[in-house]
Amino acid sequence: MGEMQQRSLLERLVGRPLPWVAWAWLVLAVVWVVFAIVEPSGFHTTMAISWTVLAAVQFCALWFGRRPRRTQPRDGDDGTTVR
Repeated sequence: MGEMQQRSLLERLVGRPLPWVAWAWLVLAVVWVVFAIVEPSGFHTTMAISWTVLAAVQFCALWFGRRPRRTQPRDGDDGTTVR
């Protein structure tokens, strides 16, 4: 069977996004923010806020997915350093 890895809550919710997907969400958020500024309405403001939050979640998932696992020691590393 496959190796079981502990996944964070963010990875369970949105998976491991590709960088271009996160950037696409950011572009959509910027477009909605521009709409909200140029032609203010409740709908445009709601969509701008929603897409901005979703883009932030995507970038957090991207950052958390790419950071090294700090809690797991490397092979052969027991946490002690000998100099």
